[in-house]
Amino acid sequence: MMLNLKIEGLPEEVINELVERGIASNKSEAIRLAILHYNDHYGIKPIKEYLEDELAVRKMQYLDEQIAKGKRKLISAKEALGKYSKLLE
Repeated sequence: MMLNLKIEGLPEEVINELVERGIASNKSEAIRLAILHYNDHYGIKPIKEYLEDELAVRKMQYLDEQIAKGKRKLISAKEALGKYSKLLE
């Protein structure tokens, strides 16, 4: 999401201080950190749940890329089970 904000006064000073102290690498990162802080404070979405979802999506995207490049091969459940494939019947 792209977002343009006009920030003045105390919020601007806080953002600048976060960057100056090295807590955030830039102003955008300072705003992201503030949003995550409020998420944690109000329990909107647990960070662990978000990270697990994000990791799963990245892993699926990586596997899709590997398959598209021919570096991974999809096999059927029957092929994966090998000699135990009769259990599927």
